Amino acid sequence: MTVLSANGGRPFDLLAYGDPNVDYVFEAAVIPGPDQKVLGRNLGIFAGGTVANVACAAGRLGASVASYGRVGSDAAGVLLRQDYDVFGVSGHYVTTADHPSAAAMIMVDASGEKALIYAPMPADPLDEARFAEAAGRSRVVYAMPYDLDEVRRLAAIAHENGADVAIDIEAAVAPTRERLDALLSLSDIVFMNEGGFRATQPGDITEATVWPLIERGPRIVVVTLAEKGAIAVTRDGSIYQPAFPARLVDATGAGDCFNGAFLAATVAGRPIADSLAFACAAASLAVSAVGARSGIPSPTDVEAMLR
Repeated sequence: MTVLSANGGRPFDLLAYGDPNVDYVFEAAVIPGPDQKVLGRNLGIFAGGTVANVACAAGRLGASVASYGRVGSDAAGVLLRQDYDVFGVSGHYVTTADHPSAAAMIMVDASGEKALIYAPMPADPLDEARFAEAAGRSRVVYAMPYDLDEVRRLAAIAHENGADVAIDIEAAVAPTRERLDALLSLSDIVFMNEGGFRATQPGDITEATVWPLIERGPRIVVVTLAEKGAIAVTRDGSIYQPAFPARLVDATGAGDCFNGAFLAATVAGRPIADSLAFACAAASLAVSAVGARSGIPSPTDVEAMLR
C-alpha cells in the first residue's frame, strides 16, 4: 500500500512544524514530589523539542528535512540552530524571535524514566504565505496538534499545496472522542502511544480496536507499545512488530526517534512492515544515551540491529 503521495520533485521529504527547545537535564535516584528536595546530578544542556527531535531523527536516518519554527535571540537559539546543522535539518524556515528560546527542565530517575516542565515561546500568528511555500516544497508536514484551530489551518494549507499531514496524538492532545475524531479527520498519518490510545479507546490495542480510527480519515495509524513494540494499521490490514532489546539509560526522545525513523523509512519507499521494524530498531538504540538526540542512531546502526 502507498501511504505517502508521490515526491513530485519536492526538495523536502518532511517539514517539521514547531519550535525547538533547549533541555536542561538532571538525574536523581527518584523524581521529587511536592515539597521534596533530592540530591542529583546535572547531566547537561541539550537541544530538544518533540517536533525538532523527529526532524533530527528523520534527517540522520536519510530523509531530506526542513524545520518551520522559531528560536530566541539568545545563546540557546544559537545552540538550537547549530544542532539542526549537525543532523542535516534545513533551518531555512526557522526565524529568530525577540523572546527567550523555548526550554524544558527534564528530571531522569535511576530507571531512566522522566518528568519534565516545558516553557514554550509566546504564541505568534501563523505566516500563512510562508508556511504555504514551505508546505509546497515538502511531501509531509509533521506537527504536534496542541491547538485544534491551528492544526485545522495547517492541514488545510498543507493539503492545498499537495503535502500529507502527519501528527502525534498524546493523551493530553485528545482527551475526548470528539477531539480525537476531529484530529483524525485532518490527518493522513497518525502516531499514538499507549496513553494516547487508551485515553479514548477501551480494551486491548489490536487491529480490531485501531481500525475504527482508520475509518475516520487517516491512511495509517501507528501505535507504539513501549517495550512490547508497535502496531501499524492501514486500510489493507495490520502489522505488529515486537520491540528490540534495549539498554535503557534515558527514555527522553525515544518516541520522537521512532516517529522520525518511521517517516524516513516510509519516504524512502520501504513497505510498511519494513518501516515499522526500522522504527522499532531505531527507538531501541535511542534510549542508550542521555539526551533526546544523543542516542539517535545512524542508518548503519539500525540496519545492523535489524540483521
